[in-house]
Amino acid sequence: MLTLVRLCTLCCLTTVLARPAHAQLDAIGTQRVAVARLEFEGRIPKGLQQLFARRLLEGLSAVHFEVLSEDDVQKTLVGPNLPLASCRDASCFPAMASALSASYLINAKVSESNKTYVVTMDIINGRTGAVLGSNRERCETCGVEEAGEKMGLAASALRERLETVARAPARFVVRSRPASAAVVLDGKSVGVTPLDVELAGGMHHLRLLMRGYDTLERTFTVVSGVDESMDLELVAIPSHFPYRTAGLATLAGGVVLLASGLITLTFDRKEVGCTAQNKDPDGHCPWVLSTKWWGAAMLGVGAVAATLGGAFLYVAPRSGTTMLGAGLTRTF
Repeated sequence: MLTLVRLCTLCCLTTVLARPAHAQLDAIGTQRVAVARLEFEGRIPKGLQQLFARRLLEGLSAVHFEVLSEDDVQKTLVGPNLPLASCRDASCFPAMASALSASYLINAKVSESNKTYVVTMDIINGRTGAVLGSNRERCETCGVEEAGEKMGLAASALRERLETVARAPARFVVRSRPASAAVVLDGKSVGVTPLDVELAGGMHHLRLLMRGYDTLERTFTVVSGVDESMDLELVAIPSHFPYRTAGLATLAGGVVLLASGLITLTFDRKEVGCTAQNKDPDGHCPWVLSTKWWGAAMLGVGAVAATLGGAFLYVAPRSGTTMLGAGLTRTF
């Protein structure tokens, strides 16, 4: 009876101590790994090829990884995505991973020569197409089971590398146009753009704030160990001031003042009409108009008004834009 109680207590303690590890895996979430290519070179029978494929999947399988076999990949890449089935380099790996909803791709090759097997594998970042890690196993003068074990060992080594990457934080870069926007991540102010931070895997909420611009919000998912960036364009808040109307009116007023100033200058030094008895011996009236200062003032004010009206028309919102010519489109 005492032994039974001790066993129960030990089981309970084991369960409690194991919770943090499971909680960590749950926080990471399930990530998909796809076998993009499994190639064979040399005299490798069909049955042995199937054994290699099975050991590869067994070695890659982990609690928080969903593994797609090469057959599953070929079945998924149909229709418009069919050309991706023949992807062989980093230029098309991101598109392939996106079509498969995979975070990582696996390229594997088994070469045979005189019963010597060489197994090589690469982990590929699904977002960038870059190789994250590689492994190579060699088995000289091996039997079928030994060769299969080498494949399992290579796959297990890659799985450990995947688990390390999956637990690592991701580097996340936020850029905005214009720059220097305040960044709020998951409800906490973390700085201004451009911003370079490390984030744990999972869902995150982003807000960008800047005076005179609409608040921009995004919800995105970070894949642990996968670096990425986000370029966002802030949209200026439209102004309610009637720039176009004010511009046309001010410009018209400026033109009128310019014309009036020129006409006023033409009257400068012209005689004022007077009676014959007030004229001098030469027959001229002693009084003349002095309009040059009035004309000059009109020309100055008219020039300022015309310039201001043109400026109003220049900054007036046009169709499809907001104030200051900022486009309505936003980049993601």
